[in-house]
Amino acid sequence: GTPVTNPMLYLCDNQALLKAVKRWVGEGGKATLVGAPDADILLEAIEELRKRTTAGAATFLVKVKAHRGEPANEEADIQADKAISGKDVPTEWHDRTNRAVFTWQEPRRKGGTVSYEDRKSTWNSGVRKAIRRGSAEEEVRKHRDRVTGAWKQISKQRRRVDVSYDPSLVSALQHGTWMDEEGFKKTCIKEKRKRGGIQQPLYGTWVADFMLRQDAGRFMLGKYLSDKKIPWQRRRRLGMAVAGNTPTASFLTKIGKMQSAGCRLCRIAREARGESTDGLAAETHGHINSAGCEGMATTVTAAHHSIWRHLYDSMHAAQKPKSKLKFVTLDKESNMSTLWRREEFLRICSKEELAEKAQDIEVTIPVKKSQEARYNFDPESFFVNRFWGRRPDGVAINEALQIVYMLEFKRSTDRDEGFLEVKEAEANEQHKSIIGALKAAAPKWEFEQINFVVGNRGSVVESDFYTKLKKLDVQEGKKDKLFADHVTQVCEAHNRVIVSFLQQVQGGTGPTTKGSRENIGHNVHV
Repeated sequence: GTPVTNPMLYLCDNQALLKAVKRWVGEGGKATLVGAPDADILLEAIEELRKRTTAGAATFLVKVKAHRGEPANEEADIQADKAISGKDVPTEWHDRTNRAVFTWQEPRRKGGTVSYEDRKSTWNSGVRKAIRRGSAEEEVRKHRDRVTGAWKQISKQRRRVDVSYDPSLVSALQHGTWMDEEGFKKTCIKEKRKRGGIQQPLYGTWVADFMLRQDAGRFMLGKYLSDKKIPWQRRRRLGMAVAGNTPTASFLTKIGKMQSAGCRLCRIAREARGESTDGLAAETHGHINSAGCEGMATTVTAAHHSIWRHLYDSMHAAQKPKSKLKFVTLDKESNMSTLWRREEFLRICSKEELAEKAQDIEVTIPVKKSQEARYNFDPESFFVNRFWGRRPDGVAINEALQIVYMLEFKRSTDRDEGFLEVKEAEANEQHKSIIGALKAAAPKWEFEQINFVVGNRGSVVESDFYTKLKKLDVQEGKKDKLFADHVTQVCEAHNRVIVSFLQQVQGGTGPTTKGSRENIGHNVHV
């Protein structure tokens, strides 16, 4: 072994051992070996460290991943196996004990994909988590069985059952998935989803539909809801939104606590203007999270901007060092007129060329009443002025490759699984004149619109998100953290929106019982 007087680098794949040894390093509270499962081994390690410390030799303890090809670690495993297989080895090193050893597969996420790693351990926190996860997976299987209906019966009579009454079963047979139980279930679920529509939850309840949605960042939502570092009131508000019992007028009417589901904030705004309160929009969770709610427009817009600015700045900071892609408008959004005063954009095409091409597209786009007042409606200049006033959320340009990305961010209700496609289409329609005019004015350049869409309850489509990060030259090793931070920002923004809503609808007439609730102002505790 290494002499106690020489410096030593110790590579170890046992995190538990390193944690146990760390308690004996430096000053602090008293440490003890009482109750330690491997006290005899730990005693020898601590004694060896004491000798090295007394001799003044430096010792570096470094954690390495097990079974990942680390040469020294792999050789240590080989030597350990040889050592315990010898005839002279005491029986306590190779005889089984009465302690139960658990084996399971641990999911690992990297770059938006999931792989599974074999794990083995005696009883510890990792085993408890694996059991909880197994229980949750069993609940998922139960929900799938309910959706597929007569699967168990059909599986016994595949060759002679009449499935013509259920198109989803016919599709399963046509796709060749009926020979595999899981494949059969997935095909049935997919077909039932196509026929279901948003008025009919697939798994029996909207909560089950929402939580069982695949490729939507549910693992990060789960982490947020279970993170004890986050105030429990925030997590509860998000949990209520997921469960569909946020105290909106629609929910309170449903349980008999209110007579009308009309939006209270819109009513207040209309009454202040002296307008009729007939035909109020229903006060749902989606409504109060949209700019369409007159009392929430400012808060919702602020939530939108805070999420986007954080993501935009994070993507810029996480770019590959040698990337030629340049993020512009980092300080604030710029409209097309402001962008075309910059040299890099004037090198693409002149302002006059772009205006000419934009005019042809803008005249085909309907005019909104709000736009008539903003751009002083005049057929001669209105359409060009509207074009120059268009404001993408972000822009990235690569002059070397002659590529321009127009970036747009959308925050949407995520009750329906197809929210991404709906908002993608909406964003593309919003800026079709920009992309169309640029392609016509500068045919040698490549122009593409990249849309980032999030659900207001923390939904982010992982595959879509990671694909877009790749286009924007984000470093591979930073994508996972960027995704996790993004979902957290969405959840935090949701909390601010709900707090603002509760402050406005409850005001000074809110509950006075404080208890352990959070004071959100105006004598309201939630």
